[in-house]
Amino acid sequence: MWDLDGTIQDSDSLAKEGTRYGFKQVLGREPTDDEFSQLVGRPVPVVYKEWFDDNLAEQILDTGTHYYQERAEQIPCYPDVPELLDELKQRGYRMGIVSSKRRFHVLKELQNKSLDILFDVIVAQEDTLYHKPHPDPLVLAASHFNSLPENCLYIGDQPSDIRAAHAARMKSIAALWGDGDYERLRPICPSMFAHTPMDVLNFLPNIHMKLI
Repeated sequence: MWDLDGTIQDSDSLAKEGTRYGFKQVLGREPTDDEFSQLVGRPVPVVYKEWFDDNLAEQILDTGTHYYQERAEQIPCYPDVPELLDELKQRGYRMGIVSSKRRFHVLKELQNKSLDILFDVIVAQEDTLYHKPHPDPLVLAASHFNSLPENCLYIGDQPSDIRAAHAARMKSIAALWGDGDYERLRPICPSMFAHTPMDVLNFLPNIHMKLI
């Protein structure tokens, strides 16, 4: 199982631009550093509704999303990630995406890179009531493979990814090639750290399992 943003694709800059644009257009100000930090790894609509009334949250979200969507084709993959995904597919691993994004955005952004055909399962924001670090999205993804969560592996770059894997009883790899920060992830004890995408290939034999 894979996280999308910060793990497969480098969308952080554009996501922040969209957030800034939504705030500036609707609120007349930019988000604070603290507000940005609270958005990391969580569904943006959920966070906005914690901060604002429903109407204001919808305005900010729609404005920022429109800005983001107009430029989403520019989002690059991290180097070596497409090659890694292709190699895993050729080796017979079944793969899924578990993201806090809406399904439309996940599919569109994978299709833009011709990566959608590599994934058998996508679990997106609207598929579960609770989101990472809650285990439900990962457990749901495992169920689509008719697999127990403990027979699956989750790869992500944020503490919420690793906490979700722990809660789901999955093994985890902390991806450090993108937005992942070793000092933030180390206390959460992922199963392994990957400094480059190709490190994942080296780790798989040591995990003593296949993604089922």
